[in-house]
Amino acid sequence: MKNKKGIKKIIIAVAVVILIVLGLILFISFKELQEENILKQEIINYSNKDLIKDDYSIKVKTTGDRAYVEEAVKKYYKSLSDSVKAINYYLNDEELINILTIDNLKNDKPNFLKSHYLISNTKNKINEEFKNISSLCESNTIKNLIDKDKLSDSEYYYNFYLDLMYTEKDLEELTNTKQEMKIMSDNLNLFLNKVDEILTFLENNNSNIEYTDTNISFANQDILNEYDKLVNDLTVLANNMTNTESDI
Repeated sequence: MKNKKGIKKIIIAVAVVILIVLGLILFISFKELQEENILKQEIINYSNKDLIKDDYSIKVKTTGDRAYVEEAVKKYYKSLSDSVKAINYYLNDEELINILTIDNLKNDKPNFLKSHYLISNTKNKINEEFKNISSLCESNTIKNLIDKDKLSDSEYYYNFYLDLMYTEKDLEELTNTKQEMKIMSDNLNLFLNKVDEILTFLENNNSNIEYTDTNISFANQDILNEYDKLVNDLTVLANNMTNTESDI
């Protein structure tokens, strides 16, 4: 009788242990599934953000392999957004907008060293940012963004990542972003080159130019005509930039 009671206790104890283990397994599975859903939604949310307007601050909401994937994706989009925002910033930079105003020309003449430096520095930054955008939009960058060696379940979570980031739609959108930013950066470079050309023209003709509080006077009509032509060329470039920006 005692043996039967002992066996019964053992069976109950084993059953309790099994239930606890199964409960833990179910809890862990539920938590992992829940985190996968969070990861999926976070990636979708970031991919749907506006690269120019939205905030891409990084706050990781998952753990383990999922956290590694989440952080990598968010850092990727933040880098892309930062570069897009930087190029867009120069379209509205007050210093660049005012570079040919009478006040700036009077203060910076005759060699316009500050203005020439501003143009050169801006062009370098634009080209650096576009280089980063171009690299980030390459399909190989997307494929290699996740290091399999850093994943404990490498195949599963790498494929999970590709399913969310390496679709035809994603690659098409990144290609479009690269093309749009190339057009924008090319137009900015053309615009800045023309501004630089105008400044060089004013520098070379300094002895034939008089700066008043509100205007520039030229010693002869030929110089005025050449200046007007340069300004008209710049106006055409500025209009092209405005039209392109509205299309984007």
